[in-house]
Amino acid sequence: MTLEIDGVNVMAIVEIVAFVASVIAMLVVGLLVYLMVRPPRHVRERRRAEKRGELPRETDPAEAEQLGRLVDRMETRLEVLERALADQLERPAIARRDTEQDLAPVEDRQAGRME
Repeated sequence: MTLEIDGVNVMAIVEIVAFVASVIAMLVVGLLVYLMVRPPRHVRERRRAEKRGELPRETDPAEAEQLGRLVDRMETRLEVLERALADQLERPAIARRDTEQDLAPVEDRQAGRME
């Protein structure tokens, strides 16, 4: 038994493999894009609940109190950050003057000596 393969058959096989590989690559890219743009799970679950006619879950008072404390704490941190930023904006002007004096050329030290 003799197996004969010429260049035309090899090129046909390469074209078929390239076509199949490109189709598979496009499907994988499409799947990745779908997974990146789909809405988060909590949004999907809320939409399903709305379609079934279920009302969304109300937040309980303890959870609302925790959220309120969290917001208060974040506002406090924001105020501290704003004060620190304002201090940083004022300090470089003072620091710049000090460094300019430090970087001024030093006079010849030998000229001031008396022998």
